[in-house]
Amino acid sequence: MIPVQPPDGPGQIGSPRWEASGERAVAVDANAGIISTGPGATIYTAPAVQLPPAQTVAGPRGQRNHNLPRPPSALFVGRDDDVIRLGTALAAESEPVTRILVGLGGVGKTSLTLQYAHRYRAEYTTVWWITADNPDAITAGLAALTSRLLPDLATPATTNALAEWAITWFQTHPGWLVVFDNADDPSHLAPVISQLDTGRHLITSRRTAGWHHLAAPLRLDVLSPSDAAELLTRTAGRNAVSEKPTVAELATELGHLPLALEQAGAYIHNHAITFTAYLERVRRYPARMFATAYAGSTDRRTIARVWRVTLSVIADRDPLAVEILRTLAWFAPDRLPQDLITAIDDDLLAVDDALALLAGYSMITLAPPNLRVHRLVQAVARTADPADPLRTEEAILVARDRAARILLDSLPSGGTDGESGGVSIAVPQWPSWRTLRPHIEAFIELVPRNEDTAEIAVVLHETSRFLLDQGHVSQAARYSERALAARERVLGGDDPDTLTTRNQLGNIYRAAGDLGRAIPLYERTVADRERVLGEDHPDTLSTRNYLANAYRDSGRVDWSIPLYERTLADRERVLGRDHPETLISRNNLASGYRDAGDLGRAIPLFEATRADAERVLGQNHPRTLLFRNNLATAYEAAGDLTRALPLYERTLADRETLLGTTHPDTLTTRNNLAGALQDTGGLPRAIELYEHTLADSERVLGHEHPRTLLVRSNLADALSQAGDRETARSLWESVLNDSERLLGASHPDTLLVRSNLAGALFDSGDPARATALWESVVADSERVLGDDHPDTLLARSNLARAGRSVELSERALADCVRVLGDDHPRTITARRDLALAHEAAGDLLRAIAVCERAFHDSVRALGTDHARSRAVRAGLARLRRGLIVMVPPHDGAASRRVLMNGN
Repeated sequence: MIPVQPPDGPGQIGSPRWEASGERAVAVDANAGIISTGPGATIYTAPAVQLPPAQTVAGPRGQRNHNLPRPPSALFVGRDDDVIRLGTALAAESEPVTRILVGLGGVGKTSLTLQYAHRYRAEYTTVWWITADNPDAITAGLAALTSRLLPDLATPATTNALAEWAITWFQTHPGWLVVFDNADDPSHLAPVISQLDTGRHLITSRRTAGWHHLAAPLRLDVLSPSDAAELLTRTAGRNAVSEKPTVAELATELGHLPLALEQAGAYIHNHAITFTAYLERVRRYPARMFATAYAGSTDRRTIARVWRVTLSVIADRDPLAVEILRTLAWFAPDRLPQDLITAIDDDLLAVDDALALLAGYSMITLAPPNLRVHRLVQAVARTADPADPLRTEEAILVARDRAARILLDSLPSGGTDGESGGVSIAVPQWPSWRTLRPHIEAFIELVPRNEDTAEIAVVLHETSRFLLDQGHVSQAARYSERALAARERVLGGDDPDTLTTRNQLGNIYRAAGDLGRAIPLYERTVADRERVLGEDHPDTLSTRNYLANAYRDSGRVDWSIPLYERTLADRERVLGRDHPETLISRNNLASGYRDAGDLGRAIPLFEATRADAERVLGQNHPRTLLFRNNLATAYEAAGDLTRALPLYERTLADRETLLGTTHPDTLTTRNNLAGALQDTGGLPRAIELYEHTLADSERVLGHEHPRTLLVRSNLADALSQAGDRETARSLWESVLNDSERLLGASHPDTLLVRSNLAGALFDSGDPARATALWESVVADSERVLGDDHPDTLLARSNLARAGRSVELSERALADCVRVLGDDHPRTITARRDLALAHEAAGDLLRAIAVCERAFHDSVRALGTDHARSRAVRAGLARLRRGLIVMVPPHDGAASRRVLMNGN
């Protein structure tokens, strides 16, 4: 066909003449359609439609100056600031003004734009709404304006012709607002926008890319938590005061996305169920809940339908992008390192293109070096749906396995299980672990326990090690228990990796103070490793060493010391006298002697270990400094502060130089130096060092790390000794609350703090509460640590002192002498407490005699200048003057924890 087009006059839409030829030629009029058919027919159409010049036609008036698709929503919540922001962006004086509002499907772009258009409609001559998801819809939306302005004349004209007339009308009339809603492709709008050189154009789109030639996009984010909760309750039409926490949890589960919140609220309203019930259903049946719209919702779309369309478009352009999105669904939604995703494909440029495509459709947000994914996008992407070919069960499981491999390959430790260097994660790796941790946690939470693979077990095991280092003992235990179950199921109970995880779980139980579970687990692992690996295997010796540590922690030094001695002998024979693990065994045996009060054997062994380490490893090797720190603690325990203080000072300086001022080992020595200064009466500097250590520990380890809590407790002890007992009591109360919450009510560190708080209450005139606390400490210590543990003996001594009971005090002293010996610091404290009990009973002479014995023992064991010796001497002086004045119950060494190193 060859069109013959007569010229048009002003305002005239020409009607072309078509010449047709051929056996079945068809002549078509552009306005009226087929006219006739037949061989060789030449047909002329009806007369041209005459439309008035666009510039002569006034715009719609009054209530008809718009075609907004629906009234403003009564459920519009929390977007007032965004409405103002949008208005400000459109308020430029000169025309044209183009603004693009972008965001994830369902985030409320259309609702916000509709609210703005209704609110400010009077400020525009015309507000015209055009659905812009494809070129035909844009053309139809423009043509609709012509039909509105010229209802009688527009009917016979073509849609294209009407759209062209509408563009001319916009060009010749100022002060209008055109909304292009849900635009999918910038190229669809370019031919129209380029002709509209007046007025204001507002575009909404899920796409963020491709608009730069028009204007910088304005991003619309999800609702705030409080606004999301309000929208959910208003849509549900119910008072949610009693379910407020659940409403907040459900709003978070739905990612604060308006469309999902309205969908949930409509379901809750129409089915008359609780928010708790809906939360259970959306977690149990995500595919069905995300895909169904319910009567009463303001939008018949659903999040699954909205995103399925978008994903289909993405899949057609780049299948890799959909694979990446399915993989991202298994990580935490925020702060996901982009480098992590490069492992999905060897072609980095292909990954870059795929991420850019996903970001271009608002499925992810790129914020280098990280990216973000909305939690509901993740939920839909990892939920199988038989009706969606992009979300098959097989594809989702493949993505899950890929996510597991990515995590495994990204572990800072390299995913190894070696124990030769101890159980700690190297400090330089901590930042990388902290970046990975939320994504590991999200992944582990999503995978059913019974589907854990060997790869997932490695991730669990390695993460438990890091969590233990960070003081997150409960979570470390959960991960290690799950890793052990997975390895026993996948690898078998005798596999070396299974035994490694069982050993690690024992370490975690020991750190939690749960020796009742740690010791049997170590004992079983020792037996299994001896059977599977042999008695001389390094891993067997390692577990035997840990078992000896647990025995020592439980106060069973009579069990721990023989095991230390055997392990040391075996390590010397198998590994050699100078092997680092042999030196660790020697250090641990010395620590056992120290805890048993046998400083005569402890100190020479510590000195020999330090000397060997300096010879083998060097004077400034981290382990050499470890042994030097521990030697200083033995000097301090012996009351030899003239050797302890310089050694602490030197070790602190060397650790600061080698490891840095905030390394955990540096903080350990600084804490211990502060304690030694406290013992010598150097309280001002001790307090300063404690405060410095606490600040660094909170920053490096965190406010809730067990070592941070111990430093806080030690600071309270120093403040109490300095006379600031009110501050000390307040600090101990806060530490006790944190310890009970984080470590448990029966953890040894928690019991220590509770005992300290009891002493502070006793000092402040609250003996009833102090006695109740000490009674609980005694009961818990006997149950957890055993009757003869030094901390249990201390608790009994304190309780006896609180009750002024001579009988209980004599029993406490007898136990200390039997278990610890006459010269042990806690035996000296128990003897002093017996003197106070005699004083309270009115037997001043007996009190003086017992206190004199305590003073002589203290001077002999600890030295004249030791804080304990000075305290006993002060009490003895008062007794000799016949003063019925209690010696303050403060006992620095008993209430302060010295930090030691070793494995």
